[in-house]
Amino acid sequence: MTIAPTPIPTAPNDTPDNLPGLAELVCALRHCAQLPGLLIRITLDLDGNAEASASRCDRTPRVGLGADLMQDPDSLPLYGVLAHEIAHHALDHDRPRAFWCNPVWLAKVALLGGLVLRLPLSALAVLVCVVLAAALADARRERLQEYDADTHAVRLLDGAGLPGRRLVAAALADLIDAPPGYRLIGWAFDGHPSARARRRTLATGRPARRLRWALMWQRTPTLTTAPGFSCTACGLGSTDGTEVSA
Repeated sequence: MTIAPTPIPTAPNDTPDNLPGLAELVCALRHCAQLPGLLIRITLDLDGNAEASASRCDRTPRVGLGADLMQDPDSLPLYGVLAHEIAHHALDHDRPRAFWCNPVWLAKVALLGGLVLRLPLSALAVLVCVVLAAALADARRERLQEYDADTHAVRLLDGAGLPGRRLVAAALADLIDAPPGYRLIGWAFDGHPSARARRRTLATGRPARRLRWALMWQRTPTLTTAPGFSCTACGLGSTDGTEVSA
């Protein structure tokens, strides 16, 4: 019996003009972030959004880009979004935590145990407050990660010889401002800061405000430079012949 090979689908004819330079940009940012590898996935599910993720099997850093980002004729927002997601990987924000190291999970288990044991209402009220406090603290931690990723994205783009602050600002300019209700109280439970808060923090050029002791766990990796989008290992080169400093 002969099995015919499955034909390989061809690329669409309406490929965006910014795709040819995407490989060079990813290569430069990966070298600046000192990542061993990087997988870029373009998907329709994300629309105009992007996400950083990692597989538990091979720990390969992954970045998902919405297809709508690739249709924008102005590539400036795309550069800023891509650098932001790579910055998450460079800062180890994608590292999964064991469930016993998650305060929110532990607080919920304690509350569930209190319900099973039928603790007094006063004790259950305390456990509810603990769950709420843990959820607020975890949301605050995730918001700080977004601020730090914006700041580090500027450094990565600068290391690639690009205007980092201008590119990240262009990406944040496309974000929709949150409604008044969110700015009043909803932000406290959300892991993403409002677009206005991110633009304001980026404009100051300083890290987001936090407790002083929290800076002890802030990791800022050393950067290398990759001017000209050139990499001999990846087979990518620039017209000016500049090589990557890896």
